[in-house]
Amino acid sequence: MSTINRVIIVVALLALMALGTAVCILPHIILTNVGQWLVELGRYFNSVQPVVRLILGLLLALFMNVVILFLIFLEVRPGHRRFIRVQQVTGGMATISTDSITQQVTYKLDPIPGVLKVSPKINAKGDKVRAVVDVEVAAGSDVPDLATELMTAVKTVLADSLGLQVYGQPEVRLKVAPSPTPVVKKPQPVKEKPAPETPPPLPAAPPAEVPPSQEWAGPPPLPVEEER
Repeated sequence: MSTINRVIIVVALLALMALGTAVCILPHIILTNVGQWLVELGRYFNSVQPVVRLILGLLLALFMNVVILFLIFLEVRPGHRRFIRVQQVTGGMATISTDSITQQVTYKLDPIPGVLKVSPKINAKGDKVRAVVDVEVAAGSDVPDLATELMTAVKTVLADSLGLQVYGQPEVRLKVAPSPTPVVKKPQPVKEKPAPETPPPLPAAPPAEVPPSQEWAGPPPLPVEEER
């Protein structure tokens, strides 16, 4: 809440500084305009029906009062203690910060198999410490056994390692990580064997030339004796 208070105060002071500077430099313009705006706003509300004006005014007042009361509650409520007393100490008083306790719990729980993320929340209950640990575990983990191991580890860190008194029982809130989605492999297309190549057809043989047929003209003529 201290951070919110600082922000609100800084913004309010900056706005007040700008408004005061404007009023001091231009009072005749700023005040005249503001007065005219207020007169017109009053006339507008005067023209609204009384029932509607009353209902809207009550709702606006209720909203403002709720916001103011909430801010007052945040301001006056007791803040979280940042240091917790170490009980197992003699001859004086020793305290340890809640940030150190958070770091020690995280350091102790991180190496446990199956643990993915640790988020401890440490609060003081008087002189005792209350621990609420959010743990994200891997999918498929044995939740009951893992929860028992985590609670035992938290008690060991708080009571034995840090010497603190534990308020009640440590609370371990487990969140199981979603299991990875199995990858569905697409079947590979079957390669078809290429068909055997068909040899190209042989060219047709040219037709054999047949000699032209000759008509039989009879026996050859006898030799004729030469005339003397």
